[in-house]
Amino acid sequence: MKEFPQDVVSAPYGTWTSPLNAAEVAAGAAPIFDAAFRGDEIFYSTKIPAEKARTGLVRTSLSRPGDWEQILPTGFNIRSAVHEYGGAAWALDPDSEVIYFVNAADQRVWQIIPGRAPHALTPDTSGRIRYGDLHMTPWGLLCVREDCRSTRRQRAVVLLTKHGTTNVLSTLSHFMAWPRLSPDGSTLAFIGWEHPNMPWDGTNLWLVDVRTPATPPVAMVRGDAIARPRQAPPTLPTPDDGGVSLLQPEFTSDSSLHVISDHGGHWALHGLDFDPVAARPLVTDPDHAPAPEVLSPDRLRPVLDTGDEIGGALWQLGTRWHLHDSGEVWAHTQSATATLVRSHAQAPNTWEPINPVGETFGTIELLALGRTHLLMTAKSTSRPGVLCAVDRATGQFTEIARERLDTHQGYYSRPRVGELGGVPVVIHPPHNPRFAASERELPPYIVSIHGGPTGQATPDMSARSSFFTSQGIGVLEVNYGGSTGFGRAWRDRLRGQWGIVDVADTVAAVEGLIAAGLADPERIAISGASSGGWTVLSALAATDVFACGTSYFGVTDLIRFVVDTHDFESHYIDGLVGPWPEAQDDYIRRSPIRRVTEIDVPVAVMQGDRDPIVPPSQAQEFVDTLELFGVEYIYRLYKGESHGFVRAETIIDSLESEFRFYADVFGIPRGG
Repeated sequence: MKEFPQDVVSAPYGTWTSPLNAAEVAAGAAPIFDAAFRGDEIFYSTKIPAEKARTGLVRTSLSRPGDWEQILPTGFNIRSAVHEYGGAAWALDPDSEVIYFVNAADQRVWQIIPGRAPHALTPDTSGRIRYGDLHMTPWGLLCVREDCRSTRRQRAVVLLTKHGTTNVLSTLSHFMAWPRLSPDGSTLAFIGWEHPNMPWDGTNLWLVDVRTPATPPVAMVRGDAIARPRQAPPTLPTPDDGGVSLLQPEFTSDSSLHVISDHGGHWALHGLDFDPVAARPLVTDPDHAPAPEVLSPDRLRPVLDTGDEIGGALWQLGTRWHLHDSGEVWAHTQSATATLVRSHAQAPNTWEPINPVGETFGTIELLALGRTHLLMTAKSTSRPGVLCAVDRATGQFTEIARERLDTHQGYYSRPRVGELGGVPVVIHPPHNPRFAASERELPPYIVSIHGGPTGQATPDMSARSSFFTSQGIGVLEVNYGGSTGFGRAWRDRLRGQWGIVDVADTVAAVEGLIAAGLADPERIAISGASSGGWTVLSALAATDVFACGTSYFGVTDLIRFVVDTHDFESHYIDGLVGPWPEAQDDYIRRSPIRRVTEIDVPVAVMQGDRDPIVPPSQAQEFVDTLELFGVEYIYRLYKGESHGFVRAETIIDSLESEFRFYADVFGIPRGG
């Protein structure tokens, strides 16, 4: 007998019932961070929600992706803490069964052979020496090492042999990323930068002769526009200082490499040809080494430029936007949406998109290039995150693993990209297959502010957004000035203007949403995490557009932030607001904690008690000030949580608390 569909129920927005509850949002999240081939085998790292969200290592195969096994024993957790955000925390040895990984608890590099117990490769320093950006070479394991045993962090590119010997290859920069060795082992390439730059502001590409312990630099492509002696106190920039962001060098031969550069206005892939280092005289005394040749980014030659961004903000080490072998270049390009493209080496700067028919990707992460397939993760408008193998010959996509395990995808939001008030946005209208509201009612909306502020809102099927949209509350994500994905000029609009341009763009988008008749102007909330939390609180103080706001571990006091935060971001505010102490007045004037008297709507504050980036003291002092001035608020402090909530019980409580907060402010009946 044919089963008739259930009738659609008419009910006010915000009262719809949905099986996509907070527990399912928390339990289903198993993001995949990295993947690699070993023959037909595929290894990938992923969070294990049932085990306090530790990151494990899974082995499966290209031919039988449904069969898998967990490699890492309970008690081990893959995570690097270099720059606090980590990244590239494991690597395969292609010549043996050994896998190298960084264990979260002690930050040591460990070795494991599947089926055997792990073995530590580096000494125990109680986590004070950290390793990240692991990259396997024929000569050993390349890493970025971070020494936290003194007040000034010391970083180096090191080579770990298979027996645990450490060879320091370079200490040329305060920050380092993407260490790579040339095919003949003579040349080290890496990206380096100094305070106050962030890697999306200005970086340098270094080439170092590593044939002798002297390891002299032989050349650099200079993208750091701020000239200063490396050991001297930095000369702080003005908001107008320029720079070139160079990213992800990869050797193509002993005397050439590919590197990403945004000197043309957006990140694109370029090539660099240089004199072979192996042909140079050996330098054994670093004091008598010739000065490195300084090259302009104009020296770079175009390899692949789609007009969109091939590159992004380096928050986590090891991120890849391009992969290559002798025949092909593969890249991930980003604008409002993401595209996988392929270029043939014989025809530089010509390319073709390789996307499944009818599917629009929001985000792509390139992971590995094998002999016959490419590995990548992708999120799209029609399905949550998946690990895919892409056939290099046919372009066919094969799903290897899913990042979400829930079964209620019919209740997921249907995001679409657009522009409101001249600002790029992603709109998630209320969506529930069993409910509809009266045509006379306009829906409430949550305006979602991404972090970074160099993040980007993309049209992904989001469980978090769908938790709200399936209950009848829309979500609007805003790509305010400062967001990546739209070129250097859009990103640089925020230089010196944090708390001003981001707020103005958000308000312009909301006004566009209201003008289009898509939202109830009396029921609009704003929510954001980290730097997004700063924008939330700044917007509540500066405008009367929002009925309430939620800040997840947001910055509230700029002066305390620059004093308390970690090394990687300790000069970030120099470019976003101005140098300290010269810009002290702006630090005071823009800090939300100094503007509480301008906030007259309820505020929700969510915070982890072990956050090293925005310490919990910021949240506590802010809510104390809210209390002092009689501003209505709710406050949740979660034990054991850092900068970004990972425990299922925390995610559940924070989501349910946030929804109840909006229901109370919007006047939505409970359980209606």
